[in-house]
Amino acid sequence: HRRTPSGRTVRLTRCIRDKIVHEHVNRAVAERKQWAKFGAERGSSPGPNISTTMVGEQVWLRLSQYAAQQQKEAELHAQQQQEERAKAGKSSYILCRVCRGQHFTAKCPYKDTLVPLEEITGAAETPDAGADTGRGSYVPPHMRAGAKPAPGMRDRRDEGPTIRITNLSEYTQKEDVEQLCRPFGMTERVHVAKDRETQLCRGFAFVSFMDRESAERAIARLNGYGFDHLILSAEWSNDAR
Repeated sequence: HRRTPSGRTVRLTRCIRDKIVHEHVNRAVAERKQWAKFGAERGSSPGPNISTTMVGEQVWLRLSQYAAQQQKEAELHAQQQQEERAKAGKSSYILCRVCRGQHFTAKCPYKDTLVPLEEITGAAETPDAGADTGRGSYVPPHMRAGAKPAPGMRDRRDEGPTIRITNLSEYTQKEDVEQLCRPFGMTERVHVAKDRETQLCRGFAFVSFMDRESAERAIARLNGYGFDHLILSAEWSNDAR
């Protein structure tokens, strides 16, 4: 009962409705809920006990109403970045030294009829820079007057036995290859081939060992070895054969 501000006495009646909610769960989860408790919880009532059980926070997924707009903006941003990379790539074309065209000098169609621009400017500054300049013939840089002989490929190549490891993942780093080859012996050089634009591994690497026995052990163990969810292939490089 309750008395109103006007002095009247009224009776309040509350109606309570019981509502049964059916929840669809996984069959394995439903069976697990029927298991009998054991250990310190043996004989306890059904349900989790806050003193011994930590219930994870329930997270509700709310889809944003701007998801389509955000996806469109992300695609537009990726397209702009791709266009910028394309422009940067166009600005770094290879230029021919003879006609200044966008191709290699060795493939220039005018290399037998024209004189390289560098030779013309060099001859104007130093008339005796090359031999037989009166005919306008091309003189390689290493054969010009005062030039030092360039080291050959055999001088620059490592003398140690080198193996080639292929089928590497694109996320492989130099440290990973060094750690992979460390159990077989000391290494002189480890080179991981990377893409010029993305700087990711191109799938192969060269490893030079101090002795041939270490390289043979590495080939025997790494050929067919599983590394980073891929099956590696190891063999002698062309120079080491």
